[in-house]
Amino acid sequence: MKKLFIAALSLLFLTTGTLTAETHYKLKVDGLVCPFCEYNIEKKVSKLDGISSVKANLKYGTVTLTVADGTPLPEADIHKAITDAGFTLKSITKHQ
Repeated sequence: MKKLFIAALSLLFLTTGTLTAETHYKLKVDGLVCPFCEYNIEKKVSKLDGISSVKANLKYGTVTLTVADGTPLPEADIHKAITDAGFTLKSITKHQ
């Protein structure tokens, strides 16, 4: 019985992640020059409504955002947060 419970619980955890669809966006950002820049931009953008995850990449000058499907991307808010953090938003590309 214990093995059956563990198997059912494992299956629940595996399927739960796949039921929530997400949309990913890649932002091209000028001005990322150090690890503190990555941290700063991640901190600012992650505070915005609808953003579930943010990951900056210093090497490529990009920021990857994740939002739940059906949640509109707050582009104006993102632009403002990036500008207020001292960076320049060059482009936003949607990835599935």
